[in-house]
Amino acid sequence: MTILFHLSDLHFGPKFNAHLSELILQDVCAAKPDLTILSGDFTMRARVEEHAQARAYIEKLPPPLLTIPGNHDQPLAPHFGALWERATTPWARYEKYIHATVNASFASAELFVVGVNSNHRIIPGGIWSSSQRQFVEQEFARAPQGVCKIFVTHHHLDWGGKYRPFGVWFPAAQLNWLKGLGVELILNGHTHAPLTAQTAQGIIIAQAGTAMSGRVRHGHGNAYNRIVIDAQTLTIQIMGYDARADRFTRRAEKIFTRQANEEQR
Repeated sequence: MTILFHLSDLHFGPKFNAHLSELILQDVCAAKPDLTILSGDFTMRARVEEHAQARAYIEKLPPPLLTIPGNHDQPLAPHFGALWERATTPWARYEKYIHATVNASFASAELFVVGVNSNHRIIPGGIWSSSQRQFVEQEFARAPQGVCKIFVTHHHLDWGGKYRPFGVWFPAAQLNWLKGLGVELILNGHTHAPLTAQTAQGIIIAQAGTAMSGRVRHGHGNAYNRIVIDAQTLTIQIMGYDARADRFTRRAEKIFTRQANEEQR
């Protein structure tokens, strides 16, 4: 059995909730998951102090970790220096404080995870470049047979009829491509609203809410995903903050049969 923690939209800066961050840290340290995935928006405005605070928090999490940036992790401030940095080196602060690359992969005996930066410095996100697609294909091509292949991106491919990212107005092509690469699970954040679904291609999508920011939306509250994978099933547990208990409790759970294993039999 493999256990993953999936956190997103931490948003160090205004409206960051330090108490919730400590509760989640306790959960992760107690569970010692096989991998913790953070799918972007570590900061609110990509200020240096926000990145430094995010770095300090990440260093407390037990390894291994996989991180990708979100749209809020590139500078956006009302002065020329920040705007110039956004135009020329938008990910320099992320690469200095969070991770050396904006695309990343992780391999273990049970998992193969590939994450890509879906953001753009000017237009709204949800875009993967041709070089990123090549990176994804090359990485998944070296995955051993039988592992669970997971794709991580900040922006969502399932929008429930609204809030479409710029680059995925027609997601069927992307989903068909990922299905062809053997992807079983897609993880994302961005909307601050938890969602668990299965696409027509059979891929499971687990969208995380905002883990520790006061910028909650549509009444969902703060939440993160706990994912359990075994040989036959893939379970998504939405862990939501319960103010009465003052801890994160299981708000919802969905269990899926691993179709990739069925197809291999």
